[in-house]
Amino acid sequence: MSKSIRLFCALLALAFVSTATHANADALSDGAKNYKPYAVEHIGIALAGARELQAAVKANDMKAAQASWIKSRKGWEAIEPITGEFFPKLDEVIDAWPDAKQGYHAVEAAVFAGKLEELGGPIDKLVADLGEFSKQLSAASFKFAPQGLLNGVTKLAYEIGENKSKGGESPYAGTSLIDMQENVEGIEAVYKLVFQGALKTRDAKLAAAIYDKIEDVEKLVKVKDLKQLDQPALHKAGEELAVLLQSAGPKLKLKKPKLGD
Repeated sequence: MSKSIRLFCALLALAFVSTATHANADALSDGAKNYKPYAVEHIGIALAGARELQAAVKANDMKAAQASWIKSRKGWEAIEPITGEFFPKLDEVIDAWPDAKQGYHAVEAAVFAGKLEELGGPIDKLVADLGEFSKQLSAASFKFAPQGLLNGVTKLAYEIGENKSKGGESPYAGTSLIDMQENVEGIEAVYKLVFQGALKTRDAKLAAAIYDKIEDVEKLVKVKDLKQLDQPALHKAGEELAVLLQSAGPKLKLKKPKLGD
C-alpha cells in the first residue's frame, strides 16, 4: 500500500471517529433537550403543592396541609437526579436531610403533627426557594449538560441502595416509600429520554442491562409499605444500577461518574 493510500485511510478513519463523536454528542444534547420539559413539569408540581401547603397553613387546615406537602414532595423527588447536580445551593435549602433547618424536612414533623401555628415563615421560604428553582430551570438559556445528568442518575441510584433502602427520609410523613418510587421514575425518565438511544448504538447489551436493572429497582419499591420492602435486595439492586450507569460513561464518551458525595 502506497504512503498516499495509507495517509488517505488514516484521514478517513479520523473523519469517521470525528463524525461518530459529533453524532453521539448531538444525540445526547437532543436527549437533554427532550428531558427538560419533564423536569419543568415536575418542579411545577412541587411548587403548586407548596403553594397549596402555604394556603392550608394559613387556613389552619391540617388535612389539606398534609396532602399538599406530599403532593409537593412527589414533584420534587421525581427530579432529584438534577437537584443537587445542577442546583446545589437551592437543593441544600429545599431538601436538607437529616439535620434540616429549612425546607421540606424542617416543617415535616410539625405538618404531620398538626402543629401549623408557627409554620408560616418557613413555608413562605420554601415556596420562595421552589419558585426560584423553577425560574432558573425554566429559563430559555438553561441547558442540561449530559455529563451532569449521568452524574445525577448514578448518584441517586447509589443513594437509593446505600441510604434510602434503609427506609427513613420522610419518617413523620410516612412517605419514604413514595420518595423512592418517585426517585426511580425520575431515573427512568433521564435514562430513556437522554441516554438509552445513544447507548444502544454503542453497547446494546449494556443499554438493556441498565433498563432491566431500573425495572428491578422499580419492582422492589412498588410495595404497600416499608415493612414489605426487601431492604437487602434494594440495597444490592440500587448499587448494581449505579455501577452499570458508571459503565455507560466511557461508552457515551463521557466521564465515569463518581459515587457518593
